[in-house]
Amino acid sequence: MTKLGIELHDSSIEALSVEDGDLVLNCVVYVHESGDPGVAAGTGRFHDAVIRVKDFECEREEFEFPLLLDGGSLVLNGRRFDEILPYPLDEEGETALLLEPRESSEFLVRGSGIEVELLGPQGELEAFPGSN
Repeated sequence: MTKLGIELHDSSIEALSVEDGDLVLNCVVYVHESGDPGVAAGTGRFHDAVIRVKDFECEREEFEFPLLLDGGSLVLNGRRFDEILPYPLDEEGETALLLEPRESSEFLVRGSGIEVELLGPQGELEAFPGSN
């Protein structure tokens, strides 16, 4: 059974905005599809996406976009996801999203839920040999 996962490394934030108390990140993400996304062999592709952190709190600085990511993590209701976000993802609860940009300092966004939506057509598929 294959699953999808969104790799934070190699993804980018193209813009950010605030809508109704939510932080909205317009992104280009790298999507893995395999039995164990980011680990097992499968496929990968770039895809436009929106990551929404509901009722967010964060200290943010001004960024130059696009903001390329070296990595990050998500803690959602006590579960930790390093580097790979599960997809689909639309959950309420205690949320802490840590993003690690290449060219600036990391920043932490806290909220009461997170939603990830893939938009439009997917990019070209490529083979992912696995991380082993």
